[in-house]
Amino acid sequence: MELVTGATGLVGMHLVAELLQAHRPVRALHRSGSDRARLDGFLARRGLSSAGMQWAEADLLDSAALEAALAGCVRVYHCAALVSFHPADARALDRINGGGTAELVHAMLHLGIPELVHISSVSALGRREGEPSHEDSPFADGPGVSAYARSKYAAELEAWRGQEEGLRVLTLLPTVILGEGNFARSSAELVATVDRGMAFYPMGSNGFVAARDVARAAVVAADAGCWGERFVVNGATLPYRDVLAAMAEGLGRPAPRIPVRPWMAGAAWRAARVGEWLTGRRTQVTREALANTHRHHGYASDRLESRLAAAGQVWNYTPWEEAVREAVAGYRAQFPR
Repeated sequence: MELVTGATGLVGMHLVAELLQAHRPVRALHRSGSDRARLDGFLARRGLSSAGMQWAEADLLDSAALEAALAGCVRVYHCAALVSFHPADARALDRINGGGTAELVHAMLHLGIPELVHISSVSALGRREGEPSHEDSPFADGPGVSAYARSKYAAELEAWRGQEEGLRVLTLLPTVILGEGNFARSSAELVATVDRGMAFYPMGSNGFVAARDVARAAVVAADAGCWGERFVVNGATLPYRDVLAAMAEGLGRPAPRIPVRPWMAGAAWRAARVGEWLTGRRTQVTREALANTHRHHGYASDRLESRLAAAGQVWNYTPWEEAVREAVAGYRAQFPR
């Protein structure tokens, strides 16, 4: 039995589908109140059924429920995480991402579950201006580092601590993930934002990867025995403008046309902060979020391809345009006009 944490999230749903497609026994971990129907619909659109899997309800911070959910498993794919760039979520990020991973590692060690595939993030990598990041880029904290990045680095340290205590561990560090998921959270929310109308686009660039590629890499790398290794998972590095324009085209919306200058970004997050104080409604337009989209993030790594080639397997990424089309199709399936 293989367990997927965060099974109703962006990567988790694709991982469940990957395992079911291969006829492997899978248990899906979810929290109370999570939308299991979203995963049911996602699987149905791929000719799969959740009847072929088990559900387990547990919070990562509830050790008793977590151990009950893990019982009988031989491998865990840890996808569950909080993604936020809001300053008010700093403690929650630390508690859920770092603390939740620590609890998972404790439970696995206690039960003797041997294998952990941890879905980390390129946010846990160090960055130097003008240089591409890679698996060996050391994380360095500082004024420009987000609370989310700190929490993902802390979570990865907990995973590697598990290796020191006897687990077999590998970590994947995906770039911005494109695909069908919870369109109110994480990078999937980009599609909903574009559908609501988006005139402005950030001037930065980043790496992008299909959610199904992240899921496939998790299974293939583990099956190939890539334990003790760390892999950047990046399909293409692109300007945000290109990706947003492709989303807009698929949704039948006008493409964003006005570049967001640095001074405009500063005015935007300050205005959003005032609006938040006045209305009490949480904003996604934060200083950390906007600062990240104005940077040019590059990645230099073919470690995953090379490692799998040594194991006799050819690795190819899904074209980013196809990943965008799948994300838009999934959004329309969940929210038809």
